[in-house]
Amino acid sequence: MRLRHIEVFHAVMQAGSLSAAADLLNISQPAASKMLAQAEQSLGIALFKRLPGGLKATPEALLLFQETKNLHVSLERVRHLARNLASHPGGMLRIGCIPSLGLSLVPQAVAAFTRLCPDVSINIRTENNETLSALLLAQEIDVGIAFEPIAPPGIVVEELGRARAVFVGANERVGEAATSANNGEAGGRRVHLHDLDFSTWIGLDAADPLGQKIGAILASLDQPDVSPMIEVKTYYVARALAENGVGFTIIDEYTAAGINERMVIDLEPVLSIGVSVMTAASHAGTHALTVFVQQLAKRVEKR
Repeated sequence: MRLRHIEVFHAVMQAGSLSAAADLLNISQPAASKMLAQAEQSLGIALFKRLPGGLKATPEALLLFQETKNLHVSLERVRHLARNLASHPGGMLRIGCIPSLGLSLVPQAVAAFTRLCPDVSINIRTENNETLSALLLAQEIDVGIAFEPIAPPGIVVEELGRARAVFVGANERVGEAATSANNGEAGGRRVHLHDLDFSTWIGLDAADPLGQKIGAILASLDQPDVSPMIEVKTYYVARALAENGVGFTIIDEYTAAGINERMVIDLEPVLSIGVSVMTAASHAGTHALTVFVQQLAKRVEKR
């Protein structure tokens, strides 16, 4: 069964008729009918029953459809990449990042990159650390950006800088402690972890890199048994809950960007987490990748 046969087969399964499938593929109905017949001949089985009301998929066709879905998706990705390469002769940069960095840091770096490399096509996707590593090893992305990822074999991790952890929300015990602390900075406010009422704490997953750091620092402050009122896996969910008055959370400065400044307070002791780029050890690297990482590093350093 050739790739073109699979295309026609999928088009018929999706569209429900030969005429609609031909329209999807931008070919004539006789051509679609001929290729479908060739597919059935090469397989030695009937894929559709020809009924007065149209085509009806056989059980064999339903099984084949499930097994060839991934191949069909891969073909579409190849076509999409080919179209991008044709319209962007400068190449393509495929970026992966965790959601926490997808609405602030990464867009800022991409904006600067596009001014420097306007001919490069960009593809961006947000995933968790483990998925980013898998995508790098499969050569489906060129770079991953995350907080202190654990690198499996074949992945190279480089820390570009640190992101501050900040308090976000309202907390009755913060009070004057946060309002009066200046630490030499105009308008700067800090709150000590001792001053927080942890009965309203929206915590991060204990397996999360920042969640682990928060747990460790609480243990060092003789508060090892503190547990969150709500535990979440996504930083933006923690932020949204805090913004809606559910409680307070401790998240990175990039996720907190754009929140009402009265709700964002620096912490004591100071807590930070590394912003890292991940690349596959087997990836030769490109000029576009180098430029993008440089722009990313500049924005991490400014914080």
